[in-house]
Amino acid sequence: MRNVESYGGAVTGSPLADELRSLAQLRMLHSLAQRLNELNDVRQIGEAITAELHTVIEYHNCRVHLLSEDGQLLVPIAFRGELSEYQGETFEALLIPFGAGITGRVAETGESHYAANTAEDPAAVNIAGTPDVDESLIVVPMRYGSNVIGTVALAKLGVDQFDDEDVRLLEVLAAHAAVAIENARLYERERNSAQVARELLKFSQTLTGAHDMESVLSEAIRTIPAMILCASVRVYLRDPTGAFRVAASVEGEAEAWAEPLVVPADVAQRFLLSTQEPFVLTMETIAAVPEPYRGRGDREAIIAPLHWEPDGFGAIAISGDPRAGPAGTGFSSRDLELARGIADIASLALGKAGRFRELEEAAERLRALDEMKNMFLDAVSHELRTPLAAVLGIALTLGRPEIDLSEPEARDLITRLQTNARKLERLLSDLLDLDRLVRGIVEPNRRPTDVGALVRGVVDAAELPGDHEITVQADTLVLPVDAAKVERIVENLLANAARHAPDATGIWVSATASDGGVLITVEDNGPGVPPELRAAVFEPFRQGPDRSQHSPGVGIGLSLVARFAEIHGGRAWVEDRPGGGASFRVFIPAS
Repeated sequence: MRNVESYGGAVTGSPLADELRSLAQLRMLHSLAQRLNELNDVRQIGEAITAELHTVIEYHNCRVHLLSEDGQLLVPIAFRGELSEYQGETFEALLIPFGAGITGRVAETGESHYAANTAEDPAAVNIAGTPDVDESLIVVPMRYGSNVIGTVALAKLGVDQFDDEDVRLLEVLAAHAAVAIENARLYERERNSAQVARELLKFSQTLTGAHDMESVLSEAIRTIPAMILCASVRVYLRDPTGAFRVAASVEGEAEAWAEPLVVPADVAQRFLLSTQEPFVLTMETIAAVPEPYRGRGDREAIIAPLHWEPDGFGAIAISGDPRAGPAGTGFSSRDLELARGIADIASLALGKAGRFRELEEAAERLRALDEMKNMFLDAVSHELRTPLAAVLGIALTLGRPEIDLSEPEARDLITRLQTNARKLERLLSDLLDLDRLVRGIVEPNRRPTDVGALVRGVVDAAELPGDHEITVQADTLVLPVDAAKVERIVENLLANAARHAPDATGIWVSATASDGGVLITVEDNGPGVPPELRAAVFEPFRQGPDRSQHSPGVGIGLSLVARFAEIHGGRAWVEDRPGGGASFRVFIPAS
């Protein structure tokens, strides 16, 4: 039964009273619609509906739901219970699956529904935490265009407490509310877009001075928690094997877990749902991740791929925060948009950092080349100047008509002339050989050769600076080698030993069978080679640590040793000699 009320002196139930009631409700409805259109916040609109709708229609409970972004859930944005029977309603209890109950069906069908008694309506579902009571319920859809965006529900204790006019008025209000909500959403989207743009611009500006990968990633993991509510951020980079390694991370105090720092390629590929766009790893998907790589397992995560030139790839993993919603859900479209922007900006910065590193490396190579050029010119000028001066001096001596040389004196000058000419020839030959080796146009001319006899012959013919006693142990070993190249190996090793060993000290030379090939060793009593320089001494134009104490050389002799060994399929290296000094070794395989 309805209460007896009067409208302008007319008794309820008369045509005049019904018309006056309708006009009063329309005026109040128009006023409420204006109020809704003035609001720019969706929740404020919902609260205004629940707070002021009673001026239009009497009710005991009002609920306003909006359809979630994925269309699977009706989420309450406002609910109001006037009586104690409705005080037990909670946000979680009012989450309604699309299509479930009267409210879910209205959202699904787009048709209003009036249940005169919910206890007898087969579609009705009791709300958890509320008692079973006789209740009348109206649920109407909120439509925007052809789409249902939510519902408005009114409930009143008692049976058949509403009429068709109430349904019509609620439908009109729902239409106004839908427009107001969409306008508020548009305003919110524009405001969010502007805010996202400002935040991304600020992030981009902070990366302006980041010239290396570590700085870029450090700034990214520092910035993300200030933009997106999250429990942790990790950046994974793909290595050459396809596995993903943690390169940077920031964890909440209670959120860190003992997760491996490397995710194998096969595991990563199964759950990398997109390599281009950010996506959300749901808890259902995370549950399928193998246990060691699952982490906490009760947090959804945004995965934002990273791409940078030339072929760099990685991903930012943003773990959900419990404060954002039940079990770490609650990532919004704004969060995804921010993640996309951050990943794009970070990718550009990583590419720039890579190019900056390449430029730095190129500049360092140029500096090294310039230094090597200066060292080379210094060494070559010295090496050329000494024999050229000797040749010129001998030539001038022989050209003076007033000098009458004895036969021994003439032979001595001729010998010195030949020696210095050979030095010049050797220097030019080394330079030409190095050039051909660098260009890859040298191939070994292999012939069966007694390497032991070859080594002994080189030692016998050697003209070395200083007074050194050379001890030779060379077995008879016949191997297919390029004899000329092996001779140069032994000559250069002997010359190097003589330059760096003090005068009147020994040099030991050996050639022994080893692993189906030959191991040539030249050892001296010099200062040795520090471990950090043992690879560098075989580079072109590099000098040993004591180059100023002896004849400096040009710095290409050992480089030729290494390259002649390599074209035979072997290698050259240096070790400490037992008792002090250096032990230079060359292994040449039989094939």
